[in-house]
Amino acid sequence: NVLLDADIASGAIREPILKVLGLMRSMDFVSRSPVTVLSGVMADIGQMAHEFTSVFSFFLPEHKPYGRVADAALVSPEATLLDMPKVVGLMNGLTSMVKYGLSSCEGGWGHRYCREGVYNTSP
Repeated sequence: NVLLDADIASGAIREPILKVLGLMRSMDFVSRSPVTVLSGVMADIGQMAHEFTSVFSFFLPEHKPYGRVADAALVSPEATLLDMPKVVGLMNGLTSMVKYGLSSCEGGWGHRYCREGVYNTSP
């Protein structure tokens, strides 16, 4: 919609961990073990379930990223995690999950082993 594209206040940013979980759900992820372990997610994307860096969550409520959002006097707390190393870490992890499933291949978050091949969907 042209009006929504022109409106600086429309839209939202999804948290990185929600993007990871959304991809796993869309791929019908089924774990081969009773406990699924995602290794290095906090270092790669700056966020992981139950690993808050402070009691105030991951985001500063008054955060204003540079550019059009700050110029419009808006805030975007979720943009706190959008620095380039974390964006690259997120893209590497998501790409690895699509190509290899949950493994440690090419920046993936699997535990230990790099099992090249395709992932298995649920039956």
